[in-house]
Amino acid sequence: MRHWTRRLVVAMTATTLVMTFPAVGGASTRTVSWPSSSVRVSVAASRLGGTDRYATATTIAAQCYPGWKDVSHVVIASGATTGLADPLAAASLCWAQRAPLLLVSGSTLPSVTRTALEQIVSANTTVTVTIIGSSKAVTSACERSIAAIVGAAQVERGFAGRDRYETAALIAERVDQLASTETTRTRPSLAFVVNGTNAAGFYDALALSAVSAATGVPVLFTQKSSVPAATTRELTQLDPQEVIVGGGTAVVSNAVYSAVGAGSRWAGGSRYSTAVKVAEKARTRGWLVGDGVGLAATVPDALTGAILSGMLGDPLLFTPKSSLGVDPASYLESYESAITSATVYGGTAALSSSVFAQLKGTPAAAVITSPGSNGLVAKKARVQVKTGVNTSICRLYAGSTLVATKSVPSYGTVDFGVQRMPASGAQLRVVTNNPEFGTAEARRSVRVLSYPAATSIVVDKSDFKLYWVRNDVLVKTYSVAIGRDGMETPPALWKILAKYQTDPSGVYGPRKMRLYRKVGSSWVYSAYGIHGTNEPWVIGTKASHGCIRLHNADVLELYPQVPLGTIVQTRQ
Repeated sequence: MRHWTRRLVVAMTATTLVMTFPAVGGASTRTVSWPSSSVRVSVAASRLGGTDRYATATTIAAQCYPGWKDVSHVVIASGATTGLADPLAAASLCWAQRAPLLLVSGSTLPSVTRTALEQIVSANTTVTVTIIGSSKAVTSACERSIAAIVGAAQVERGFAGRDRYETAALIAERVDQLASTETTRTRPSLAFVVNGTNAAGFYDALALSAVSAATGVPVLFTQKSSVPAATTRELTQLDPQEVIVGGGTAVVSNAVYSAVGAGSRWAGGSRYSTAVKVAEKARTRGWLVGDGVGLAATVPDALTGAILSGMLGDPLLFTPKSSLGVDPASYLESYESAITSATVYGGTAALSSSVFAQLKGTPAAAVITSPGSNGLVAKKARVQVKTGVNTSICRLYAGSTLVATKSVPSYGTVDFGVQRMPASGAQLRVVTNNPEFGTAEARRSVRVLSYPAATSIVVDKSDFKLYWVRNDVLVKTYSVAIGRDGMETPPALWKILAKYQTDPSGVYGPRKMRLYRKVGSSWVYSAYGIHGTNEPWVIGTKASHGCIRLHNADVLELYPQVPLGTIVQTRQ
């Protein structure tokens, strides 16, 4: 009898596997009320990860079968990026054979996979390995390495279709045969159809793979606008009572939906929301009603993760690698009383420690969207941030000074308005928190631009940039062309005292602002100006007779904002 539990296994090869299991507690009951605009997540969290996708797959597989007990079959497929469709379709075969899924690099047997196979044979004596994919995906040399461990007679290559569509169909056919002999489990008369040609479809397929691993329902591949012959034949042979399409019309068209005889479409507006939709639908049907979720950011880490999640009766959700996404977070909150744990698939390089902390209740650090990532500001700047999960309060500090405190929504945009900036080299800090847990902090060092007047233009010849400052706020930075060698733009102080509409096809582009040069206490007419160009390819170079050129779209944007009398400084 197999023991499919959540207990953590000991690392099999400590030198090649990195498995991080920080101390965790159970799901946290709310101790105080939260604002209705907040998304609150607090579950027990564990991580299953390795130094690469092969080590991660082996670690997860070992969690599926602690001590490798009662493993008589192993499914092996390529983990190479070009061959990920093959293991994607293998979840139902893992269900039918009660087999772990391991990955190989295609041409070689990774040391962690080799060690796992050796341990499986040692624990069970006779083990059959089913290789998914053609000899291009898993080479003959790799097959021989596998055979050297389990025995040549114990290696099966029955699932090498001419393409990914036929391979998936061959798997579905075998699962149908094996399911007919089942006496303890019933496979629903159902088929999943997903896009098997692109990354977007792969994520949809993976979400359904967890259901496939739980139920044995096959996953078949289609193209966006047409159904491959192998998929059509297998659907005819299976004759399922229901066909469910995974993904929206951007990956599986309505024409394909009709052609495969689908009765429903499980889809959201993104890979993240589609996975949530799959989780909700599968939970409603009683297929995935476990007390946890699996969470991944990449396809390779999710391949074996989908098998474990399905075996545990948990859905597989996706998130961006650096911060817990709104879709999985909202799902976890909506099932707060039922879901108490989350398993993160992949190491910290694949899915950050920040996400791990946020699963346990820590607020997400805010993302500072303004000022920009280079930190360049004028004396004042508009400060805007985006918040994430577990956030209800934001505090803004300029240097060590608390500037503002706001009650904010989770996953919202917060505008602190125009604020005075600290000295150059100091930091803006945004501290987020919530009623129960700790805090998180985002920082941005500022560089204060030097400029001649509260409303002025600075042209910095060293970086080919024009800086537009209005009321002590850096409004925007534009790329420019300046004077060529021998006709350099002179460093000086100027004033715009004339503005013209010019021929859009001419040398000045559609607009020109005349520069009057400061001489003593007077402003003297000059031939220099700020204008557009009919040679946009010269922007960012020394190309003019001394004038400052902008892209025509940029000069049209800047021109109406600049009042007559605006001071301009050109400098080295």
